[in-house]
Amino acid sequence: MSRIDELVAKHSPDGIRYEPLADIGEWYGGGTPSKSRLDYWKNGTIPWVSPKDMGRPIIDTTEDYITEAAVKGSATRLVPANSVAIVVRSSILDRILPTAFIPVPAALNQDMKAVVARDGIMPGYIAHVLRSSGPAILRVARKTGGSVASIESSKLFSFRIPVPPLEVQREIVKVLDTFTKLEAELEAELEAELEARRRQYQYYRDALLSFDERMTDASKQA
Repeated sequence: MSRIDELVAKHSPDGIRYEPLADIGEWYGGGTPSKSRLDYWKNGTIPWVSPKDMGRPIIDTTEDYITEAAVKGSATRLVPANSVAIVVRSSILDRILPTAFIPVPAALNQDMKAVVARDGIMPGYIAHVLRSSGPAILRVARKTGGSVASIESSKLFSFRIPVPPLEVQREIVKVLDTFTKLEAELEAELEAELEARRRQYQYYRDALLSFDERMTDASKQA
């Protein structure tokens, strides 16, 4: 019996309950502050999460930042730290459902939703469950026939996930966080190796081009 099985048997002998996503915490939507208002964007300090940022499991920096004036004067809202974000409108939903843990206060664009976990549920657990449940959510909640793929909110919120006791959640998060960290380390190593290969290519490319030029000069002298 695994450690998690032991914890389930001890803390949830009657089995694990399932809850709809609507009940796991407070959900936030997003909005896009007017691009014509420079005071909404210039020197912004608040991360503004959009689908283009959602290629990582943890997001603490974004491509775009907005100001407090943008939060006060537009449809976007400030989401508390330790939320879990999900893309609800994007062509990428034809393939995958991007989700991410956001450890800092942030705002969202209109193609995003985020949930702040209620008491009794770990944000990290929600992040792992949503990542695992992505294909199933897409099957039941993705809208078809539109110009851009999207997630139907009512079906998203009615999707049910397992909510074990906190002791079980902690063990699951501890195990899966270890794999997430290892994955990030491997990606960094691969990126470093790729960059080394790029530099090597550039060196030989430049050397070959210079060699060709030298040969041309030598031919002219001959």
